[in-house]
Amino acid sequence: MVTIRPATISDADAIAAVLRAGWLAAYEGIVPHDLIEQAQPPDGGTRVRERMRGRPWQRVLVGCDEAGKVVGYASYGPEREVLNGQWPLTLTEVGMAGQVGELYALYVHPDRWSTGTGRALMTGVLTKTAALGYDEIVLWVLEENARARRFYALSGFEPDGTVNLLEGLGGVPEVRYRRAMRPGSG
Repeated sequence: MVTIRPATISDADAIAAVLRAGWLAAYEGIVPHDLIEQAQPPDGGTRVRERMRGRPWQRVLVGCDEAGKVVGYASYGPEREVLNGQWPLTLTEVGMAGQVGELYALYVHPDRWSTGTGRALMTGVLTKTAALGYDEIVLWVLEENARARRFYALSGFEPDGTVNLLEGLGGVPEVRYRRAMRPGSG
C-alpha cells in the first residue's frame, strides 16, 4: 500500500535517496557510471531542496510506504524549453499559458518497483495536471530505458518523434512522449 501526498522541504533527503537509487538501477549501462555519480551524488538532498525552493512552478508528489517512508516521487509543472541539448529553466509559451504540462521526473526506489507505487504516482500527476487545466502533458525518457518506456506507454503516453541529446550525460539520447489530458485535446 502506498500513500501519495504533496512533498515538503523536509522530504528532500529522502527524495534524493530515491533519485540516486533509481538512477543507479535504471541507467547503469546506459549512462557512464562516473556521470551518474556526478549527476546524483550521495548527498543530493541539498540540491533537491534548492530546486524545490527555486522553482515555484514545479510541484512534487511523494509516495510513502505503510511506515510513512518516502519510496518514490514525481515532479511536474508547465512544459520547459529544451535548447542545444541542455535544460534551461525557461518555460515554453504553451507551458506558461497552462496548455501543456510536463512530467519532469518519476522515480521509485528499485526495491519498490512493480508494487504499484509508480502507477499511484502517475495517477496523482495526471489527476493534478488535469485539474490545473492542461490539454496535454509531455515527458522525456532515455531512449534506451525500455522499462520506463513500457511504463509510460501503459500510462497512455506515445513518442512524438522529438529527440534530445543530453550532452552532460555523454550525448545519450532521450525521446519525448506526449499524452492528451482529455478526449479531443492535443
